[in-house]
Amino acid sequence: MTTPEPETPEPDQQDETEAPSREELDRQVRDHYGSGWRDQPRGLACAVVAAFLVLTTVAFGLAIIAMVLAVR
Repeated sequence: MTTPEPETPEPDQQDETEAPSREELDRQVRDHYGSGWRDQPRGLACAVVAAFLVLTTVAFGLAIIAMVLAVR
């Protein structure tokens, strides 16, 4: 007499007592956070860098003007 092989549940139909596989957890994290840091929005970082560049340029210009006026 042979016994039928048990069916393997689909990933979405896993028994709640069984922990999800590593692949399933990785897929869930990728779906939630994106596939990497390059997929994340960079608007704030771009604004910070742009503000730094503008303020540095203004400060450098004021320093040059102050040096020119001090020499005269």
